[in-house]
Amino acid sequence: MKIILSTLNAKYVHHALALRYLSKSVPDARVMAFTINHTVESVCAELYKKITTDTLLGFSVYIWNVEMTLRVLARLKKVAPQLKILLGGPEVSYDPFETLTANTFVDYVIYGEGENTFKALCNANDCVSLHSIEGLAFRQDGQVIVNPPRPLIQDLDTIPSPYTSAELAAFEGKMLYYETSRGCPFTCSYCLSSTTHGVRFFSLDRVLADLRAMLDHRVGQVKFVDRTFNCSNVRTKAIVTFLIQNAAQTNFHFEIAAHLMDDALLALLKSAPTGLFQLEIGVQSTHAKTIQAIHRQTDFEKIATHVKALRQADNMHLHLDVIAGLPYEDYEAFQKTFNDVYALKPHALQLGFLKLLKGAAIRDFEGYTYCDCAPYEVLATPWLTHAQLLALKRMEDMVE
Repeated sequence: MKIILSTLNAKYVHHALALRYLSKSVPDARVMAFTINHTVESVCAELYKKITTDTLLGFSVYIWNVEMTLRVLARLKKVAPQLKILLGGPEVSYDPFETLTANTFVDYVIYGEGENTFKALCNANDCVSLHSIEGLAFRQDGQVIVNPPRPLIQDLDTIPSPYTSAELAAFEGKMLYYETSRGCPFTCSYCLSSTTHGVRFFSLDRVLADLRAMLDHRVGQVKFVDRTFNCSNVRTKAIVTFLIQNAAQTNFHFEIAAHLMDDALLALLKSAPTGLFQLEIGVQSTHAKTIQAIHRQTDFEKIATHVKALRQADNMHLHLDVIAGLPYEDYEAFQKTFNDVYALKPHALQLGFLKLLKGAAIRDFEGYTYCDCAPYEVLATPWLTHAQLLALKRMEDMVE
């Protein structure tokens, strides 16, 4: 069987980390990635050239590419009905039954972590074995079958590294994505990470070996996709110390919870060579009732203290985020949130708008009006009118 893995990235410079993991689970799989800036026709044409009588085509699906992905695959299935189509990713895996029911051209959906499920599917050779694959939904005799979920991988080191030495050579001076952990210690109601509990880590030896290889190949930037990179101060300090001691031309981007930093980590970051690190810090809101309602554990006073200290050191880019449309935050309360964060003088302040994602607990709040299709962005809340959100959209353009 010929196996093709694909996705539509948001930008040319982006690279799908998920596909790299899957291709290492099944070495025969070929990766063909495109962007949402390609046309449906051009993507279909390139994929059609590679389809044989026995091809499995897997697509990684997200809120930014789901609409175009489904158009591509529906078109391909018409001209290549023998093609087997597999979907995975957060936009289709929350409700695999609904995904298969609504899209009759799709044959399989993987939900949950995909590495072991994908490997099992590629090794399956009959319907009996399909029924035994945890984390798989599929179509059989016109019926949609959803198998039991697959347990999370506890020993992450059993997953092959997503980048070979040859692949890293192609990233010299370019950006790649990397993770040192999966999961998040927090349960914010607007985030899909809240649907799984706890954090699992790749071993420190594994992480440092991977980072050493990236440094050796002069990767331009490593963007860590850990939900909360510094959820363990001890572990974070070990990684940061290694990167400082081996500092080269590579830049490292982390998403952190600034209030979790201890004094030693703060001092370590302040001592880093200029340009080695950049930090993205999600403040989201400074309104106490909002923070409580979204089950977010934070401390803005600590965040402000740590951001000011890092800003004074002036050795790294600081990117802070706020979200408009959260519960109990009206126009005046959001203005205060924005002003509180703006006063910290970050190098970048990103004003985002609430997305009511499939599976996120935020959808349980009554009174929200939001787009029916991806990215499910808020249109009005019980506390913000649509006109007020449009005014904030204009503010977004000014701080972009």
